[in-house]
Amino acid sequence: MSAKRVNDSDDNSQYQGPESTSASTDIFTDLAAFVAAPRLSNLVARRTQTGQGATVVAALTRLNQKADAYASALVQLDPEGGQPTPLTRSKKGESLTAIGQRGEIYFSSLRPDEGEEEDVDTALWMLPPRGEARVVLRRPGGVKQVVAAGGKLFCSGSVLPNAKDEDANRQLQKTRKEAGITAILHEDFPVRYWDHDLGPTREALYWAQVPSLDGSDQVQLRPLALPAGKLAGFQVASDGSFVLVTMSRADTGLEERNRVYYLDLTGKPLPLIDLTAEADPLLSVSAGPISPDDQRVFIYASTGNRQGQPLQNWGEIVDIQTGVRQRLDFDNWPGQVTWLDADRFVMTADRLGRGGLYLVTRGQVEPLVEDDFTYADVCALDETRFVASRASIDQPAAPVLVDVRGQVRELQALDAPTPVPGKLEEVSARSEDGTQIRAWLCLPAHIPVGGAPLLTFAHGGPWGSWNSWTWRWNPWPFVARGYAVLLPDPAISTGYGQAMINRGSDAIGAAPYTDILALIDATVERADIDGERTALLGGSYGGYMANWMAGHTGKRFKCIVTHASLWNIDMMARTTDNATWFEWMSTSQAHEYSPHRFADQIQVPMLVIHGDRDYRVPVSQSHALWHALLRDSQVKGHKFLYYPNENHWILNPQNSRIWYETVLAFVDTHVLGKDFARPQELG
Repeated sequence: MSAKRVNDSDDNSQYQGPESTSASTDIFTDLAAFVAAPRLSNLVARRTQTGQGATVVAALTRLNQKADAYASALVQLDPEGGQPTPLTRSKKGESLTAIGQRGEIYFSSLRPDEGEEEDVDTALWMLPPRGEARVVLRRPGGVKQVVAAGGKLFCSGSVLPNAKDEDANRQLQKTRKEAGITAILHEDFPVRYWDHDLGPTREALYWAQVPSLDGSDQVQLRPLALPAGKLAGFQVASDGSFVLVTMSRADTGLEERNRVYYLDLTGKPLPLIDLTAEADPLLSVSAGPISPDDQRVFIYASTGNRQGQPLQNWGEIVDIQTGVRQRLDFDNWPGQVTWLDADRFVMTADRLGRGGLYLVTRGQVEPLVEDDFTYADVCALDETRFVASRASIDQPAAPVLVDVRGQVRELQALDAPTPVPGKLEEVSARSEDGTQIRAWLCLPAHIPVGGAPLLTFAHGGPWGSWNSWTWRWNPWPFVARGYAVLLPDPAISTGYGQAMINRGSDAIGAAPYTDILALIDATVERADIDGERTALLGGSYGGYMANWMAGHTGKRFKCIVTHASLWNIDMMARTTDNATWFEWMSTSQAHEYSPHRFADQIQVPMLVIHGDRDYRVPVSQSHALWHALLRDSQVKGHKFLYYPNENHWILNPQNSRIWYETVLAFVDTHVLGKDFARPQELG
C-alpha cells in the first residue's frame, strides 16, 4: 500500500521512527519521560487469500505538543519485516477503526476538514491506498464501531430517541446545545457508565455503501431496525449480507443480560439463542467473530454472579443456520477470538500469570504459544498467519507475526526497546487450603545489604491477573528507586481455572487476603528482601484489599496506598453503575467483609487516591474513608490525593506523573524514613 501522509505541519505528534527514543532506563527515573514514552495502542489488519498484500496498521500514541494529553498517529507495519511507514498525524490524534477490502483505511479524527462550518464531533475519515485522506462522514456524536465488509460500511452511533432521521437528530442536538439543555430523563438502569453519563442518546446501527476511492461522495447512512434493548455490539458477515447484534436489557431488577439476534439488511431480527429455554435465568450471551464462510459464530457466554454461584465465562461455537451449540472444553475464560478459516480460530486467554495463545480446530483446544508474554490485537493475514501485539510484565506492547506452528517473529519495532532497571522472577507459596499460588517479583539491579524494601501491588478486577505490561501501576519506576515489587495473583484471579475464581468469590476478604499474605511471607524469607520495610498498595478491588488489610494487619506494613477503593460495601453497591455488585455483595457479604467496620483498627498511615468522575467506584467511597481515617484511626499522617477531572483511571499524562511522584514520596517517607517530598505542582 502506498499512501501520503496527511498534512498538518504545525503538529509534531506523528510517528518519528525507532531512532527517536533512546534505549535507556531514564524513563523510569525521570517520570516526565515515563509518561511521555510512546506506546502501541492497537492493531488492525486486512487479510488476503495468500497473505500477500495484506495491510497491517497500528496506532502509536504520544504526548501532544502541550504535553497535556495523548494523541495517536497511524503507522503501517510490514508483516515481512520492513520499516514501518507513517500514515497520519494530527494535533488531536486519530482513532483506528477498520480497513476495507480495497485497502482503504477508515479512522476517526477531530481534525478540521476544509469547508466544514459546524463543529459536530468526531468525523470518519478514509485514507485510500493512494492519495490524501478525506472526510466521508460527519455527524453529531460521531461514529463508534466501524466494520467494512462486502462493499458496505457498518457503524454504530448515538442518536436522540425523538429524532426520526439524521437531519432531525442533527437539528435536535443543535437545539439542545444552543439552549444549554443538559437534562436527561432516564427510564432504566444504569444512568452512567465508568466515567460518563448515559443518555439522552441511544446507540443506533447503520449501514451504507462504501465511498469511492477517488471521488468526493459521502457515506449515506441507512438505519437498521433493532430488537428491544440497548445495542451492546455487532458482528458482520464477510459478504455484508447479515449482522449479528448483541442487545442488552434487564429482565428483572437492575441487572442486564445480553441476547444475540440475526439481522439481515431488510428482515425481522431473529434470536440466535433462545434464552427462555435456559435453566440459568442469569445466562448472558454476546456475539463474537463470525467464521470466514459465514456459517458459524463464536459466542461468549457468562453467568450472573451470586452468593453460592460464582461468575463463570466460557465460549461456544454456534451454527448460525441451525442454532446447534458446541461448548469449548476449556477451563480458563476465553479472550479475543480470530478465525483463520472455516474450521479454525486463534483464541487468547489468561494463563498462569501470562496470556496464552490457543489454536481451536472444530472445537478442540490446543496450546499454540506458551511463553511469558500476553497477546492481544490478534488479526489474521491469511489461513496460516496472523499479527498481534504482545507484552509482558517487563516489556511493553510490540507487534509480532505468528503462524499456526506457533513460531513467533518480531516485526520492525515502532520505537526503540525500553530495558527495565532490574529483573523479573517468580515466587510461589501454598495457601491456607493447600492451593499452589504464585506472583511476579520485580527486583532492582542492585540489592543493598540487608535486602531491598518490598512493595506489594494488589490487582483490581477482582477478576484479573498481573500478566502484562501496564503504564498505570507500573512497577519499574519503583524498582528504579531501589524497591522490590511483588505482583500476587490470589484467589479470584483469572488464568488458573474456574476453581481459583470460586475460592474467592463468596468471601472476598478471606482467601484473596490470606493468599496475598502467604505470598508476601514467602517473599520476605528471601535474603534479597528486607521484610521489615514493606508497604501494600492497590487500586479498585486492589484498593478494597488495601482497605481490608489496613484494618486487619496492624503494623505489619509501614504504610498503605489505596486508589479508587471500596470502603463501605453496601453504600458502594447502591451507588455504583454496576448492578451486579449489589446482587452479589449487599445481600450476603456486605456485613462480614466491609472494610469500613474496622476503621478504628487502622494503625498505619494511608494515602487515599480517587477521581471525582469515577462512577464504577464512586468517589463517595474515598470521602467516607477519609472521614473515618481522620476521626477513627489510631495514627496520623494520612493523605488524600484528589483528582476533580479524572475517573477510575488517571489518564491525563501530567496527572499520571503526579500520581507516581506522590505515591513514591509517600512510601519513601514511611518505608525509607525520608522527609515527605510534596510534588511541586501540588503547591
